Amino acid sequence: IELHIQKMTLFVNQWLSYQSLWDTRVVDVASVMGEDIDRWQALLLEATEARTALDSTATLAKFGPVTINYDKVQSQVNLKYDSWQKELQSCFATILAQRLHDSHSKITKAKEKLEAVSLEGASASTNEIVLGVTFLQEMKQNLEPWSGEVDKLIESERLLKRQRHTFRGDWMEGSRVKGQFHHMEQVLAKRNRTMEEQIPLLQSRVVAEDKISAQRVADLLSNWEQDKPLRGNVKPEEAIDIL
Repeated sequence: IELHIQKMTLFVNQWLSYQSLWDTRVVDVASVMGEDIDRWQALLLEATEARTALDSTATLAKFGPVTINYDKVQSQVNLKYDSWQKELQSCFATILAQRLHDSHSKITKAKEKLEAVSLEGASASTNEIVLGVTFLQEMKQNLEPWSGEVDKLIESERLLKRQRHTFRGDWMEGSRVKGQFHHMEQVLAKRNRTMEEQIPLLQSRVVAEDKISAQRVADLLSNWEQDKPLRGNVKPEEAIDIL
C-alpha cells in the first residue's frame, strides 16, 4: 500500500509542477533570454519536447485500488503549453526579424562599399587605393564570422517554420539575406583578383610617391637652411612671411 501511495504522490506532484506555466510570464522568460539566438533555439526545442511528452491517449492512471482520471488536467496543461509556445515563438520571431534586417543592411552596405572601391592605378589616388586595400583585408576577416551569423539566422527561421509559426506579412526571408551575402562574396572575390593583379603597379606607384615626398622634404629643409630669418637686417614682416 505504501508503495502505491508513493507512486501516486509522485504522479500527482508531476502534474502539479505544471502550475509554473500559469505562474510564470512569457515576457519575463523573454527578458532572461535577451537576444541570444542559441539560448532561444534551445528553449524552443525544449518546449517542443516537453509538449510532445504530454501527447498521450491515456487518461487514467491506476495505483492499486486508486484510479486517477487526469483527462481534464491533461487537456488544460496541453492548451497552456500551446499558448506558451506561440508566445515564445512570437517573441523570438520579433528578435529574429530585427537580426535578419540588421544583417541584410550590414551586408548590403559592405557590398556597395566594395563596389565603390577603386584599385585601378590610373583612376585612383594612392590614398584611395590604400583605403580600398585596407577595407578588402577587413572584409576578408569578416567573411567567416558573417557567414556563420547568416547560417544561424536561417537555422532559426527553419526552426520556427518546423514549429508552424505564422510569420508576419513583412517578414524578410533568410534566403534573401543569404543571397545578398553571396553577392557580396562575389564582389569581394572580384576586388581581390583586381588587387592581386595591380600589386606590382601599386607597389611601384607607392615607392615613386614616397621618393617624391622625400625629395620635397629635403628641398624644404634645404630652403629653410638658406632662408631662415636669422640675419639682423631682416625686417619682422619678412621674417613672418618666411616662417
